[in-house]
Amino acid sequence: MLVKIAPFIMITATTWLIVMVLNNLMKYRIKRRMIETNMNDENLIGSILGTNIDPEDRKRNILKWILLGFFGGIGLVILEFLPYEMDESILPYGVLSIFLSFGLLLYYLISYYLFKNKDTK
Repeated sequence: MLVKIAPFIMITATTWLIVMVLNNLMKYRIKRRMIETNMNDENLIGSILGTNIDPEDRKRNILKWILLGFFGGIGLVILEFLPYEMDESILPYGVLSIFLSFGLLLYYLISYYLFKNKDTK
């Protein structure tokens, strides 16, 4: 089993590493170009670099990823206890999809009712 999944993990990790290095290199070049051209408009700089994120949006984003990780983990734990043939069954995809969907639904309900009350005040 590990022999079959190890190449996939290595290719994914290598691709992720290359993307992150290129992403940071491009951000550095943009920042250096802004400094060289003496760009000092705060709104423009924030929109280009993506730093003008509202604290409420940041909280919602963190809540979303926490719930997705939590329910995805629960789905994987449940899969350990379900009997199925790994080569012939699509059960793992369905179980994991259901748990992730439940996490997103819970995120929607929490953000709708919790943050809606703060927006109306």
